[in-house]
Amino acid sequence: MLPLAEIRVLDLTNLLPGPYCTMVLADLGAEVIKVERPPAGDPIRSAFPGIFETVNRNKKSLSLDLRQVEGKAVLTKLIERSDVLLEGFRPGVLEKLGFGYEQARAVNERIIYCSISGFGQSGPYRDVPGHDVNYLAVSGVLSISGNPDGPPAAWGGVQIADLSTSMYAAVSVLAALRTREQTGRGDYLDIAITDCVLSWLGPRMGEYYGRGKPPKSEFMGRGAYGAFAARDNKYIVVGALENHFWQNLCRALGLEEMAQRKEYGTWPQRMKRGGEINAVLREHFLTKDSAEWLAILQKADVPCTLVNSFDDLSGDAHLAARGMIHLQEGRPQVSFPVKFNHTQVAEAGLAPQVGEHNKEILAGLGYGPEEIEKLQAAGAI
Repeated sequence: MLPLAEIRVLDLTNLLPGPYCTMVLADLGAEVIKVERPPAGDPIRSAFPGIFETVNRNKKSLSLDLRQVEGKAVLTKLIERSDVLLEGFRPGVLEKLGFGYEQARAVNERIIYCSISGFGQSGPYRDVPGHDVNYLAVSGVLSISGNPDGPPAAWGGVQIADLSTSMYAAVSVLAALRTREQTGRGDYLDIAITDCVLSWLGPRMGEYYGRGKPPKSEFMGRGAYGAFAARDNKYIVVGALENHFWQNLCRALGLEEMAQRKEYGTWPQRMKRGGEINAVLREHFLTKDSAEWLAILQKADVPCTLVNSFDDLSGDAHLAARGMIHLQEGRPQVSFPVKFNHTQVAEAGLAPQVGEHNKEILAGLGYGPEEIEKLQAAGAI
């Protein structure tokens, strides 16, 4: 039996933070009902092909127009019979539709109600629109991005703010469910994307103040720590942070003189002089192909790996051994990352079509065939 097999989650979120959170809950066995506005559903379906299918696996889709009385009645019945409701509207929007927390709690006092928004349900930025880059900016994360000597870089590759929020939301929902087991009470979770990614900045903040507030060029300098192009235009990543790894790297590269230089003797010193160290390393790495360097550095016990492209992932022997990549309709997808000894997770299924489970869900709420036809005719589903 899957760990969340008896938990029903109403997913009223779109785009990435909420859907990724409910994907995690679905992978753990929860019945996730994705409520989508007909006829198009979640905007990410058409705006970003491939993302929707990735983060909405193992869910059911119910198309529902919450502006209509009939649609409101269906959602009310679902709330009565659900454990968790996640919503990602701007603050106050769902309350205007009649489904804010207090309104939902009046229907089901045991509901775990989770609101995910950019800046939270309170504060001066409450109603400010934003995306991942905006939350990275306000949280301070963007200030240390990009080249140590350059401006903030607004392209991190992965939506860190959004996805950190997904994980905090999943953990918090599980905590609230556990509390409900003990107290019988539901709860309201106000989750701000900015707050979540700021929490991830915490270790860097500690380092910043602990080192006396150095400038970005020194604070984020990374001597012998980063990606270096080899002769075959593939990149080798080196992580020679600790002193013994630094010494091993220098010897493997034939740079014994650098290993002896006192100004490179500690990690903070190598951070301060990262530019000059990395300039030397870049020249050396261009003298051999990536496979040659990988063999040399791994034999010397240096933290080093190749940079995989998306197309490389399926062929990586280690990722294959870990079962991390699976094919879904011919397209590589990422598996649930945690390996349990005794706990099961759901096999990665397909994402639903808009309204694919309308009849199944409505029948479970007591709607007969004629009533479902009337809802369809009214455009409520």
